[in-house]
Amino acid sequence: MGMKLPDVVAICAALDAKNCFDYYNIIAGSSTTLGAAIHIVPPMAIKNGYVAPFAAAVRAKITKPVLVAGRINQPQIAEDVLASGQADIVGMTRAMIADPKMPTKAREGRAEDIRACIACNQACIGHMHLGYPISCIQHPETGRELRYPDKPKAETPRKIMVVGGGPGGLKAAAVAAERGHDVTLYERGKQVGGQVLLAQLLPGRTEFGGLITNLTHEAKRLDAKIVTNTDVTADFIKAQKPDAVILATGATPRMPEILGAEDAHVVNTWQVLRGEANVGGSVLVADWRCDWIGLGIAEKLARDGRRVRLAVNGYMAGQNIQAYVRDHWLGILHGLGVQIIPMARLAGVDANTVYLEHVSTDAPFEVPEVETLVTSLGHDSDHALEDALSGSGIELHLVGDCASPRTAEEAVLEGLQAGLKV
Repeated sequence: MGMKLPDVVAICAALDAKNCFDYYNIIAGSSTTLGAAIHIVPPMAIKNGYVAPFAAAVRAKITKPVLVAGRINQPQIAEDVLASGQADIVGMTRAMIADPKMPTKAREGRAEDIRACIACNQACIGHMHLGYPISCIQHPETGRELRYPDKPKAETPRKIMVVGGGPGGLKAAAVAAERGHDVTLYERGKQVGGQVLLAQLLPGRTEFGGLITNLTHEAKRLDAKIVTNTDVTADFIKAQKPDAVILATGATPRMPEILGAEDAHVVNTWQVLRGEANVGGSVLVADWRCDWIGLGIAEKLARDGRRVRLAVNGYMAGQNIQAYVRDHWLGILHGLGVQIIPMARLAGVDANTVYLEHVSTDAPFEVPEVETLVTSLGHDSDHALEDALSGSGIELHLVGDCASPRTAEEAVLEGLQAGLKV
């Protein structure tokens, strides 16, 4: 356990009385424990500006300026902290990684153009912990300034068609439009967003939807046209006669053949999030990806009152996501009574039992009393348009999951690259 607020206030007041420091930087975490480390770079499940009241308590007892940070991602939040007297200076690290021009936009009264950080932690602190250059899933230009110093205007404007309104398609449309091309993005559904529309439905992940809000605003601001409720076919593309087509058609849930599935109640995570599945009272989530999907579905179902067991192929749930996000989430699942079964491969199912195998020994074991098996087994790329256009001579570029199922980070980066290629 860390120090309590009254102790910290007393210490700061004593230091201030001796004129020890020029200012005080108030934080709410440390690297000493997993629970404390989460607050060094708090994920989106934690409230915006939550450290400011601690700063206010210190500021009330000292004479020197107080700096505070911690989930302050918008100028208006920073202004509220300053105007209410909770602090004298505000730190906004990830906000600047997501939008390096944020201060200029705020000063110019262009708050609507600010690309707000969504605190996913994937490409900023997540990259740093992996030894990679810091970036942002929304703005992959950050950390790649020498590779992509600008977006040069096209010598000859072209007619560009983007198919698919997920993160990759929206980024490709924005970049191509910024370069002067005539860009139209077509989306099959009634709104753009792709899998982000599902991701934002997970508990504590609502802010992830800001990725689409920001990218959509960027594309529209740069005059890319967005057309929804349009099922694009190869004949439709040929009739439009584009100079180039960027395919961002995404992927669908992978559903391999599961032994005994015909005798069991088996649904996938998309069906659960869309409200298309009648999930029973006792659930096993089979999570091959070891990411936020399995964790999020397990939390959602536990909060809905189900008994939940989460079986993951990796050595721990959330293995493939940033540590602060994962550790915070694992604490939540523990509190909800979710049982986590590591290193477990799905082998089969029947009406009330799920059969697993240990991934290192292949030793079989059973999980009894399961009414519903929920699968999170990866995705299959949607190749339909690519196959239909094969041999047509049309210039094609693939971005995101239709090239290979991964995450929004790769999709947005490839959208940037495609927008620069066309």
